[in-house]
Amino acid sequence: AFDATVHAMTTIATGGFANYDASFAAFEGASASVAIVFMILAALPFVRFVQMTAGTARPLLHDSQIRFFLKTTVFIIAGLTAWRVIHDGVTTVAGVRDVVFNVVSILTGTGYASSDYMLWGGLPVTVLFFVGLIGGCAGSTSCSIKVFRYQLLFASIKAQLRKIHSPNGMFTPRYDGRSIDEDILNSVMSFFVFFIVTLGVVAVLLGLTGLDFITSLSGASAALANIGPGLGDHIGPAGNFAGLNDGAKWLLAAAMLIGRLELMVVYAILTVKFWQV
Repeated sequence: AFDATVHAMTTIATGGFANYDASFAAFEGASASVAIVFMILAALPFVRFVQMTAGTARPLLHDSQIRFFLKTTVFIIAGLTAWRVIHDGVTTVAGVRDVVFNVVSILTGTGYASSDYMLWGGLPVTVLFFVGLIGGCAGSTSCSIKVFRYQLLFASIKAQLRKIHSPNGMFTPRYDGRSIDEDILNSVMSFFVFFIVTLGVVAVLLGLTGLDFITSLSGASAALANIGPGLGDHIGPAGNFAGLNDGAKWLLAAAMLIGRLELMVVYAILTVKFWQV
């Protein structure tokens, strides 16, 4: 009962804290299947569940952000499953479930692990690194960059490409059939820039503490996006952060706080004008 309570709370909160070093590898497959469902639900906008109390699932089914998130999840799972079937000969239900579980865990920022995915090969590990930088939906308990910002980024890129193709045309980025306000676009672009710059700075500072490249980069990503495990022998799914030096731990703690507050709030507090007001 205690194990169930702990993992129920950290699954819905996409916190990923487990009371076993082996994380979800310590449990039977049925537990992982249940966790997969609720990690996905926790990564969806909470307001949609509130709207569903009116007795209709329409808000949940017609949200473009949710559709984009689910399509992305299925695409990544299908790709990595195909890779493991072809290259590792995985054909069992447990093997496929491992792929689904770890992809969903990293994508939603929950941070559980049901197996050591560092053993899957270079391509899957690289894909999982970038998967962690996607995140769940806006308005969910998930962290990282979030699907909504990617949708606006892609809409802006699409409008710019059309403008290059037809210089005299008027093309406005649109979301759900409506024009996107320029201030919103600017805030999204600023967030992407701040995120990338902060990720680079944290990774470099971690390198200065003596960590290797993989540990520094994946550690910065895992902390800033609040994913949990990083990559490599030290902080990968089979390791932990306990062996890192104190300087690295302080940096990672700061990065986790900045990432949880979604960067802009922290940087706003650091400006002179904030304190003058």
